[in-house]
Amino acid sequence: MKKVLAAILMAGLGVTSVSADNIFDDDENPGGWNFELPGVKVKKSGSSTEVTASLSSSFSFGFIGGVSQAKDVSIDMGQSYEIEWGDVISSEVRVGKKDYLRIGMGFDWRNYRVTDFKRFSKDERGVISMLDYPEGTEPKFSRIHTFSLSFPLKYYHYLNKKVYFAIGPELYFTPYGSLKTRYYEDGEKKKITGGNVHQNRFSVGVGAEVIVHHLGIYYKYNPFNVLSSSYGPNFSSMTVGLKVA
Repeated sequence: MKKVLAAILMAGLGVTSVSADNIFDDDENPGGWNFELPGVKVKKSGSSTEVTASLSSSFSFGFIGGVSQAKDVSIDMGQSYEIEWGDVISSEVRVGKKDYLRIGMGFDWRNYRVTDFKRFSKDERGVISMLDYPEGTEPKFSRIHTFSLSFPLKYYHYLNKKVYFAIGPELYFTPYGSLKTRYYEDGEKKKITGGNVHQNRFSVGVGAEVIVHHLGIYYKYNPFNVLSSSYGPNFSSMTVGLKVA
């Protein structure tokens, strides 16, 4: 897992957007569009199409806080985090001299941790509830982990070549979720794991970011429950973090 995260970090740090140069160097064609893959960009301007080498992507790391949490659910924001490799595939269209719309696809990993005396527990029916730890044990953490494909649609406005802000909705498809609990019993480490946590497969949130010279801050809010209401306690999320773009 550490090797995977290291590879994603290297990609996020080394793969940055060049859209600012396009906006300020191509003022005569506000209707042009770009389609980007890592290493390749197809640019349409007027009647010509140009294929060039390009680096375009983003890397985000943020802390997750619980919102609208059910009784006994207390997401620890200091221990809950998101890692996102964004805009792996993207397409943009200019709508003004310093403005454009971009739609993209990325990968999003999230850990929702509770670190108090309650834990996520899954019964034989697949229903997840919040239970106490076994008597005489020392809690470490209990978490829900999810993996999602993210599809942001954002409006970008550049103040200059190095500074911009963006805001817009984000669609998430979450095909995978798991549960893990760790605690100590008589000095020994204990672990409980489980899959198929009935995560909410489709959700829509909103995201905003401010970037200065490829580094900035971002905020996300997703009002949808992380787990299906029929199979788990209700809680949604907000995220605040740093972004390299």
